[in-house]
Amino acid sequence: MPLSQEQQLDVILTTYGPIIGMILVLLGVSLTLAGPRLLPLLTAWALFVPFALTAGAVVYAFLGVDPKIAIWVGVAIGMMAGVSGASIGENFHYIIGGSLGMGVMAVILSLIVDFSAINWIYAAIGLDISFIIGARLVKNMKEPVTFVGSASLGGISLAAGVTITSVGMQGLENFDSKSGMSAIIIVVCIIVGSLFQQWRYGDQLD
Repeated sequence: MPLSQEQQLDVILTTYGPIIGMILVLLGVSLTLAGPRLLPLLTAWALFVPFALTAGAVVYAFLGVDPKIAIWVGVAIGMMAGVSGASIGENFHYIIGGSLGMGVMAVILSLIVDFSAINWIYAAIGLDISFIIGARLVKNMKEPVTFVGSASLGGISLAAGVTITSVGMQGLENFDSKSGMSAIIIVVCIIVGSLFQQWRYGDQLD
C-alpha cells in the first residue's frame, strides 16, 4: 500500500531532517555572530545557484549541447555571476532598506485594492519606487541595518534548523508547532547577534 503524502513527508523528515537541521543551525549561528564577514559569500552563492541552473538548462534545451558540457557551461556562468555580485554583500543595508520599503508599499497597495482596482503596471512602478526610497533612507545606517539584518537571517535559519531537527527526531505526529520556540530563538538572535556584531565588527565596516 503506497504511503500518503503526509507519511512520505514524515519519512523524508525523519531520514534527512536532523542533517539538514544541523546545517541550518550552524549557518544560523554563523550569521548571528559573524554576519558581516559572511554576507559577500552568501550573496555570491545566492547568485551562483540560479544563474548556473538557468544557464545550464538553456544551453541544453535550446542549443542542443551535450548535458555534460551544459553542466560545465552553467557552472562557469554561475561562477562569473557569483564573483561579479559578491560585492553586493558590502551594500547589504541597501537591500534590507529597499525590501522594507517594498514591504510597506505592498501593505499599502493591499489596502487600496480593497476599495479600488489598481493597474498592475502602476503597482509595479510603486514597488520599484518604494525600494529606491527605502534604500535611500538607510544610506547612512550601514552598521545597524547590516548587524540587525544578518542577525535576523541567522535567527530565521537557526529557528528553522531547530524546528526541522525536532520534527526529524520526533516525527510529525509528536511535534508541537505551537510552542513559540521559533519566535524566542529569532528574538534572542536579533538582540544577542546585533550586540555581539556591534562589539566585534563595529569599527571594521566602512
